[in-house]
Amino acid sequence: MARGAGYREEWSESPWQNDRVGRKETAERQGRLELELTEERAAALRRISQTLESLIEQLHALRARIGDVHWSDSRPEVAQYRALRRTAVRYRWYLEVQREALGLHPDHRLDEFYPIPRPL
Repeated sequence: MARGAGYREEWSESPWQNDRVGRKETAERQGRLELELTEERAAALRRISQTLESLIEQLHALRARIGDVHWSDSRPEVAQYRALRRTAVRYRWYLEVQREALGLHPDHRLDEFYPIPRPL
């Protein structure tokens, strides 16, 4: 009986009160975890947008160096431009997906903010 009495002393008078405290701690932990996940999603969004901006700048610079081309042009710069553009299109899609993961509404103006140069 002494053990049972000691056990009871460790708990508050109502076992339901301890259950509420446990739920509160769990809710606080979950809240911190959700905040951490949201912060990481936002950081990923920033990294994706910075990468996309860099790819677009590279495409403009490469396009200026290439000049006018015929679709059958086989210069390495042309192949590089096409590969870089495919990567930019993929990052544009990553950006859209990441925005949706953050709960942001689809923004059809993303193409205005991140204009990917046309194919050669």
